[in-house]
Amino acid sequence: MGKSKQRIIAKAKNDKFQLNFTRQDALASVIEDLTYNPASISAKKMITLFGLTAEELSEAGLSYEILRSLDCLIGNFCSYNYTQSIKQIKS
Repeated sequence: MGKSKQRIIAKAKNDKFQLNFTRQDALASVIEDLTYNPASISAKKMITLFGLTAEELSEAGLSYEILRSLDCLIGNFCSYNYTQSIKQIKS
């Protein structure tokens, strides 16, 4: 590892303003982002990073419509078999 990289890593470790992002902070941030923009990519990344569940999001005040739009992300309902079974039920 080069001297510059070592210096950058040491500086980051000793930084007074490190970001300590808790699960509750992430939940509040996701709710705020999704209510403003339901297609927010940063909110979707936070959901997968922290593993937020639909129950947590709904209890925090996220609307049902937005939760349904996140089905693929939260519940992994977008598998091929699942979508095929839904198509068969509808026809």
